[in-house]
Amino acid sequence: MAKKDDRPVDAGLAALRGKSEQEAIEFWKHRFGLIAAIPVDTARVGALTPQLRELVRIEDLPERKRLTAARMKAMLTLPTDLQDRIFKTRAAAFKIDPGVLEEDQKMVDELVPTIPGAKAIQDRLRAQ
Repeated sequence: MAKKDDRPVDAGLAALRGKSEQEAIEFWKHRFGLIAAIPVDTARVGALTPQLRELVRIEDLPERKRLTAARMKAMLTLPTDLQDRIFKTRAAAFKIDPGVLEEDQKMVDELVPTIPGAKAIQDRLRAQ
């Protein structure tokens, strides 16, 4: 039987566990900026997908919610063009790993009502 590899898929995200909310928000803002700057769509998907996989792997549900909420709050601080680029990338990632993205979307849907401004972005995305 093969040994299960428990190493994090994304070490930067894994290191956020237990950090403050502001540190988590700053991490996501930085990561989103780096991802949005990637000029090729498929490469952006390849950069975002491991982070979503790492989030879904977090078994501590309150910590996973906290880090997902920080991600959503960070997204709210980005300019609209960067938001659109990240959301387009996330949508494309559904084709790569639909199970992970569906699990992540459940968490996002649960958190939207608790984060001011998140519903407006969700509504904008649905209108596109």
